[in-house]
Amino acid sequence: MCDRSGTCSDTDTCQLVLRNERTGIETTEYYCKAHLVLRIWEVDADDDLEVVDATKLWH
Repeated sequence: MCDRSGTCSDTDTCQLVLRNERTGIETTEYYCKAHLVLRIWEVDADDDLEVVDATKLWH
């Protein structure tokens, strides 16, 4: 259930909640742990987005 790759080797799924600073709209994205870290770096570089929450989902 990773948006980055269907062949992701990391089995832990994480939920990332982002807020658009301009619109105030929150969105939820799902990644494996490895791709979650990459996405957080991307969000950190984007002035319009803010991380609201990142949670590991249990299977």
